[in-house]
Amino acid sequence: MGKRKTRWYLGIDIGGTKILAALADETGAVAGRVRTATPRTEPAGEVLAAVAGLIDRLLAQRRLRPQALTAVGLAVPGVVDPERGRVVITPNMNLSGVEIVPWLEGRYHVPVALGNDCNLGTLGEAWLGAARRARSAFGMFVGTGIGGGFVRKGKLWRGAREAASEIGHIVMQLEGGLRCGCGNMGCLETLASRSAVENQIRAAVAAGRSTLLSEILQGDLQIIRSRAIRQALDAQDPLTCEVVRRAAEILGRACLTIRHLLDPERIVLGGGLVEACSDFIMPVVEEIVSGDQLPGARPGGQVLLSALGDDAVVLGAVALARMAVGRSPFRKKYDLTPAYPKLVLQKDGSLTVGGKTHRNDVALTADANLQKRQKKHVQAPGLPCLVTADELQDLCSGGPEVFFLGTGSNDELRLSSEAELFLRRRGITLCALPTPQAVTAYNRSKQRRAALLRISG
Repeated sequence: MGKRKTRWYLGIDIGGTKILAALADETGAVAGRVRTATPRTEPAGEVLAAVAGLIDRLLAQRRLRPQALTAVGLAVPGVVDPERGRVVITPNMNLSGVEIVPWLEGRYHVPVALGNDCNLGTLGEAWLGAARRARSAFGMFVGTGIGGGFVRKGKLWRGAREAASEIGHIVMQLEGGLRCGCGNMGCLETLASRSAVENQIRAAVAAGRSTLLSEILQGDLQIIRSRAIRQALDAQDPLTCEVVRRAAEILGRACLTIRHLLDPERIVLGGGLVEACSDFIMPVVEEIVSGDQLPGARPGGQVLLSALGDDAVVLGAVALARMAVGRSPFRKKYDLTPAYPKLVLQKDGSLTVGGKTHRNDVALTADANLQKRQKKHVQAPGLPCLVTADELQDLCSGGPEVFFLGTGSNDELRLSSEAELFLRRRGITLCALPTPQAVTAYNRSKQRRAALLRISG
């Protein structure tokens, strides 16, 4: 069999804070990423120029011409008209009314597909993330606002007006609700988004409450990012814990609403606030969902964390681009996996990967990339070593279905309880075996996979 021809796709996520672009092949393996701040207050031409600049940088990095691209997928927050390639309305930047697809197609002469960012985030999770192989999935992404998407049998449900799945704008508070950016009162977004958390903390401080965030942010609470909120939670700041717990309870009830309305096989939570504060938010959501008093006939409705993180939207955009040129990753014919190297364990305990021999621990990502473990994670052979959730986060980029852990010859390599929870909450199967058996299982696997192998050679 000849070498598979590389088909290149670009996924672009235009966000209110940043624009992220990724170059990926047909398996979803990301070959490069670039980002820039969104010129949100500038005219539309500046936003378009920023997008074009990222495309040009990615092509230059790989020494590719635009003709090498098979298609481009573009994600924009707000309401879009994919048929006309037009942004109908988008918050936080001046793209409303812009026919962005004709502009890009005219510049690069490749097909461009347009979608809502949270729709495409859900599509990415259905392709390579926590909702992989699920017959139906709803994604809820909690950041500055709250957006959603619904995928069934590999197809996006966009609605009669291209405005489906706007979960952030279901009305959750009938009386005394704040006005939402959409114009309605009491929307979910006004209660449980990062903006809502910010507003509630600022209001409490104005009323005389104290918070560690004042110290973390040196007294400037005008913008409270998710990272700062996580720092305050880790320090058990009472006000931050109170506000975020309330937001988590509301998100849990929103998951119940999704379950009762659509009954999807999986609900995936993502977005900056959830990703930064998942250790605090997810237990609350899980408790509420597990206490659902309306039973179903079969198991389902599992709530998971996004497995793709920042890449969910750009990989969803790549999936949309593939669908636009008739090569949907949800069709069995085009459900491709990276070309994984064969692993060979030598008699002296060393491991050969792609013709190169390794005598230290080996890590392989789902994109078939070989990585060295950071020195801070490595212990001498024979000594027990715990794999942390932070290390797994890097190793599980690229969307593995299964994670192989080669534990060594005496089970000296193990996952911490937090690392096991990291995998479980993202729907990634753990296969922990002594290294010789793990190597065999890795080589035999047909799934998208990642591995960390203890080497004693």
